[in-house]
Amino acid sequence: MVLASSRKHLFLPSLRIGLQSAALLSVIAGYALFLAINAGLADVQRRDNHQRLAASLILQLRGATPPALPLENETLQIRLHSEGPDLLPQQQSLAEGQQWLVSRRRVSTAQGDWQWLELRQNITHSLAQERFSQLSLLALAGGSILLTFVLLRLVHRRELVLPLQELDHQFQTLDADNLGDHLLDPDHQPHELRPIALAFNNLQERLAVEWKRERSFVDGVAHELRTPITLMSGHAQRLQRHPLPLELQRSISVVASEAKRMGVTITMLRDLSRATAGRLDLKLENLDVDEQLLIAYERLSLVADGRLLLPTPLSTTSTTLIGDHCRVQECLDALVKNALLYSEGPVCLEASLEEDCCVLHVLDSGCGTSSSERSFELQRFRRGTSSAGSRGSGIGLSLVDALLKAMDGSLQIADVPGGGADCQMRFRRSFSPASP
Repeated sequence: MVLASSRKHLFLPSLRIGLQSAALLSVIAGYALFLAINAGLADVQRRDNHQRLAASLILQLRGATPPALPLENETLQIRLHSEGPDLLPQQQSLAEGQQWLVSRRRVSTAQGDWQWLELRQNITHSLAQERFSQLSLLALAGGSILLTFVLLRLVHRRELVLPLQELDHQFQTLDADNLGDHLLDPDHQPHELRPIALAFNNLQERLAVEWKRERSFVDGVAHELRTPITLMSGHAQRLQRHPLPLELQRSISVVASEAKRMGVTITMLRDLSRATAGRLDLKLENLDVDEQLLIAYERLSLVADGRLLLPTPLSTTSTTLIGDHCRVQECLDALVKNALLYSEGPVCLEASLEEDCCVLHVLDSGCGTSSSERSFELQRFRRGTSSAGSRGSGIGLSLVDALLKAMDGSLQIADVPGGGADCQMRFRRSFSPASP
């Protein structure tokens, strides 16, 4: 288990860096091998020319008119010695940095005696030319390596990095609401990434089918349960108007309360399904921000036991937002009731402006939400740790988020300095007066 865990958290190196490093090392190794072979061939050629010159001199010494020896100049020295030994061509360093190739061979002269021919050949200029050629090749190799590196980066970016970034972007933007809408074109992908693109498209299509089936099921269940729950609530309310024993009154009160709660939950499920499917009827109009907060305050203060606060607006200038009045109030209801349920202190309604955006704030004084929980608090049927032990369906915030998105807005949750959560309803700002 420990080994499996360590393998699970083992980070593999970058594929792009690995490919570039392997290609550059291959180029460097190729040039190094080429330089080594070139230097070896040049040395072999010098020794071969030296031995050919020595063989030619031996033939001349055996001829009728041997050359006059010793012969010495700046590039060549030829001597005859009465004693050996034989010496294969080898490089020797002399004064002033000169390099000589020296050999000694036993020869028989025209007189019939044996002597040793010593041949010294100055190869300093040849070595300098070879060194210049090697430096030129090194410069060429450096330029080739640099060009190879640049081309590899361009090719890898175009053929590997950009397609992978596009694939990552598709994964990041993939949502339940847009499944199947952003399929990748395998023909525009590199050959190596085509199987991944096809698998990604197939996965999207399967998830889209399952998601549509789930939405249809939820919508159907909400529709089918709406009528019986309404009947149960109606009968319970009718029975409450008649004189009944105390035990029956308590039971009927519980039935009526639960039927009302289930009715609200079913309505939320239906609205959530319609909002997700884009079938929600909205009447977008210009709404006065302060008026919307005041309406919500007057309605919800009756159930807030004095905990709901509405500060006096600091500005006398009327500000309007674009939204559906009923849905805006529904969102405020859900956020305020959520704050009253999960916090014990006061809940405050405020408004603020941000360039082209109007923000309605519902601030509580609870324990707030951690940054790790905010990513899934807006998901349906998910609840934060602060809601443990309390009753709820887990779809209130997800419904508010869906309704705001349908009105081209958004829901954000931030921390309040000193503790608490700030649920921000962000709407498009209107610069026209509120609708009558």
